[in-house]
Amino acid sequence: MSGPLLVVDDDADLREALEEVLRDAGYEVMGAHNGRHALEVLGAATRRPILVLLDMMMPVLDGAGFARAMRQEPAWRDIPVLVFSASANARQVAEEIGACGHLRKPVDVDTLLDAVSRHRAA
Repeated sequence: MSGPLLVVDDDADLREALEEVLRDAGYEVMGAHNGRHALEVLGAATRRPILVLLDMMMPVLDGAGFARAMRQEPAWRDIPVLVFSASANARQVAEEIGACGHLRKPVDVDTLLDAVSRHRAA
């Protein structure tokens, strides 16, 4: 694996569970509790993430706002984003923000790992 994954979700329990599953699968993982925090994490990171797993509904800065801000930064604009959301329109939202794919919450572990494997940047 060439870099970490960034998990962005305001639900601390869910975020920590996802991080644990991904670490157990051999990934390095960074976490953020909202879009603004995720931008700070990206700015401070010594290694660029290979994939962002992004919740859409968060306080402070939501997933769409984060995606727009991330795409404006040349160093980050080509990092793949995988949306995970409980929303019925997750596919549409993923397309609107230029995400590489989407997952519906609750996320099945095998589906998550398969999606991460398929969508992460090499």
